[in-house]
Amino acid sequence: MSHADVGRQLCGPSTGGVLVERDSYAPGVVVTSTGFDRRRTVSRLAFAIAVLDLLAVTFLIIFYAVGGPFGTANDVANGLVGLLSMVLAWLWISPRTTVWSRVGIAAASVGGIVMMTGSILIIFDITGWYLAGLVSTTGSALIGIWLLVANRLQRYSARLPPRLIMLGMTSAIFMILGWLAVPGVIARIDDPQLAPWFVNAGLLNWMGTYLLYPIWCLWLSRRYGG
Repeated sequence: MSHADVGRQLCGPSTGGVLVERDSYAPGVVVTSTGFDRRRTVSRLAFAIAVLDLLAVTFLIIFYAVGGPFGTANDVANGLVGLLSMVLAWLWISPRTTVWSRVGIAAASVGGIVMMTGSILIIFDITGWYLAGLVSTTGSALIGIWLLVANRLQRYSARLPPRLIMLGMTSAIFMILGWLAVPGVIARIDDPQLAPWFVNAGLLNWMGTYLLYPIWCLWLSRRYGG
């Protein structure tokens, strides 16, 4: 078995006959029988992220159509997407492997916190919707770094199909465009008409965050839940 394959085996006396799993992120690192529960948790987390992501878009559309509390519902959903993405990163990538896996986990952790901060800023009227959106965009760009790293680490794994890995990397690239919003956050720009064109261009990362990312999560959920 090559180091990139995922293997499961029933061990002998050294492990007391415990079913173990070798994680493709960490060749040679053995995960105990809770690996089955871990995969199930990953599946459920990915599904929850996809649902929340799609709900965020739905709430935003309804808010622009009829107003009401749907704007706040959108902000809450966005924050939860960041939080659950951070948890998914910790579960899906072992922190004991390569430098790149640690970079991915760190990016997702900071990104999740920043994305939640963006939601808090607008929910409590600390800033306007535009600056809060730039903050959330920066957070999703950091999550995009994790998504790119995670899928690249999986490109030689037999567990995930190449098309799923390619979709994850494509989603990540669009999400990383959110880095263009960072100068707007630093300058505390809270009006889209005052923002440079490239700051507004950074908001194009919504194509990754709210379209491709939830599709990838749904597909990942199905693969890990099967």
